[in-house]
Amino acid sequence: MKNFIIAFVGSILLFNCNKVIEKPVDDSLDFKAVEQIVKGVFDDVWSNKNEDLLSKYHTNDFILLEHGEVWTNDTIANWCKRAKIRDNGVTRINSFDFFKAKKEGNRIWMAYHNYATFKKDTLTRKMQWLESVVAVKQDSVWKLELMHSTRVNKR
Repeated sequence: MKNFIIAFVGSILLFNCNKVIEKPVDDSLDFKAVEQIVKGVFDDVWSNKNEDLLSKYHTNDFILLEHGEVWTNDTIANWCKRAKIRDNGVTRINSFDFFKAKKEGNRIWMAYHNYATFKKDTLTRKMQWLESVVAVKQDSVWKLELMHSTRVNKR
């Protein structure tokens, strides 16, 4: 009998006679998708302070563990509203160094360094955080479920 292959997201099935052999597919596309979610949430929400885009990046029950505090989507939305007024003219430029990722089913854990440069007029301030996220795939879309953030002090 002839063999044929059917590819699905997450696995490749090879049909041989009446046997089904599942072969894992490289997870790098899913890791890249989650990296893009992290970059997007920082650009759209934390830099542009657009609370309306939280649901694009976060699950409904998302939490952020931020230096001993628990932030929810509501906490972040309120922060965005206050920051729009307070930070008039401040721009934030983000960059990331993703260094570890693991996938189990529809869940990815990822660790990275987060770098931000804040600019207003001639003033510049640089900050760094060590962070991790847990992303879940819901209806074929990756969203952040949990984020943990720790500031890295300058030495």
